Amino acid sequence: MANYYTVYVKPSCLWTDETLIDKRIDAHFYSIKYMQYYNKLMKCKIKKMSLYNICSRMNSGPFGSALLASQYVDKGVAFIRPLNCKDYIVDIDNDVVFISKEDSERLKSSKFSSGDLIFTKIGNGIGDVAIIPQKIFECNISGNLMGVKVKNNIDNYYVLTFLKSIYGQNQIWQGMMNSAKPKIDMDTLKSIVIPIPSPEIQKYIGDKVRKAEEFREEAKRLKKEAEEILINEIGFNNVNKGNLKYHWIKEDIVDDRIDSDFYDLKYQVLIEIEKKYNCYLMEDIIIDKYTGKTPGKEYDDIKGIPLIVVKNVEENILNLDNNDRRIKDNNSFKKTEENDLLITRVGSVGVVSIVEENEKGLFLSDNVICLKLKEGLFNRYIAFYLNSIYGKLMVERWTKGAVQGVINYESINKFKIPIMDNNIMKEIDLKILKWKQLLAISKQLIQEAKQDVEDLIEGNFDMSKVKANS
Repeated sequence: MANYYTVYVKPSCLWTDETLIDKRIDAHFYSIKYMQYYNKLMKCKIKKMSLYNICSRMNSGPFGSALLASQYVDKGVAFIRPLNCKDYIVDIDNDVVFISKEDSERLKSSKFSSGDLIFTKIGNGIGDVAIIPQKIFECNISGNLMGVKVKNNIDNYYVLTFLKSIYGQNQIWQGMMNSAKPKIDMDTLKSIVIPIPSPEIQKYIGDKVRKAEEFREEAKRLKKEAEEILINEIGFNNVNKGNLKYHWIKEDIVDDRIDSDFYDLKYQVLIEIEKKYNCYLMEDIIIDKYTGKTPGKEYDDIKGIPLIVVKNVEENILNLDNNDRRIKDNNSFKKTEENDLLITRVGSVGVVSIVEENEKGLFLSDNVICLKLKEGLFNRYIAFYLNSIYGKLMVERWTKGAVQGVINYESINKFKIPIMDNNIMKEIDLKILKWKQLLAISKQLIQEAKQDVEDLIEGNFDMSKVKANS
């Protein structure tokens, strides 16, 4: 690696030997951040190969005109798009579309199978990398993606982990074409430098991600079972979306609201649920509630306490991976406690998560409401119901009519949760708990694998772990 001299860190400014100059002459390519990580990678004594040299095949998906959205079918071959490649594992359980077997064969250059790597090269999620899981025998990829088949003598899960590490990601982002519509071309991906340790080390690291995939699949199974229990118990899974211009309602179901949308036929299922079950009225089970505060920049502290915003509150679970702000510890703001329900107030309105024991002591922004419930309730069941198709209908019903959808305390107080048999509520509660625990273990294994890769490059890898595992 040729030497370079840092003039300024921010803004990035450096002097470099001419031998370091590549085909690219734009400043983005030679950003100090990229050069520092690349320099460390090239100095490590492990054998290195380009992505191109460890692959048996690399192909992009078809151009848009080769396959139109109108050609999607209800069942067939999975057609992978960037939104399916957001995490380590290609996800076909949500927002997946299908194409016919005939189109799959016609576009056979875009066909890939389990174990192959998929890159997002343009559009939303650019730079993402995911692996096709074992359960997907074959699929096709869209034109915004590129697929890579790793040679059999290289552990594909190890390669994935490197590409997701800071050293892999920096090479991907360094090679991005910084234009009006950023993209990553095939030459950039081909040239990515990958350290190739012994097969034993590759397998040790790759096995962690394989195990994480197994835990994730088991977690999905448990969550699906919880959903099936809820739907089968309630028995109303068909939401009436009729387009009648008017209909009559009985006076005994007229609430404080007098707008017509509130009594739309699709909300009839909520009335049927209330007839079938005794229900918790939220105002009767809430013992305290508060809206978070968004502090000024003077409270920012990189080592402080995470500030939870709308994007961190996902259905039934808190996601701190994309947390952007940490706040100095202080007594001016309330902190989360175990079993608190967090509900998004604006934006993606009405998404509910529950605070687990290891998530206590966090701060909330002013777009998140915290609900503290009475003791002895199945809080995960309540959160799960609020995130279900029925709960979403209820949220929609009580937020409709405003210029901008927003939830307030008055609306939340009106929410009703069906009181099912104790054993059913407990079973759902426990399945959601186990689902969250398995996801946490999966995430931990992936983080450990990434750390192993970085330790390997930086000379801090502990070989005794590999020997103990063999």
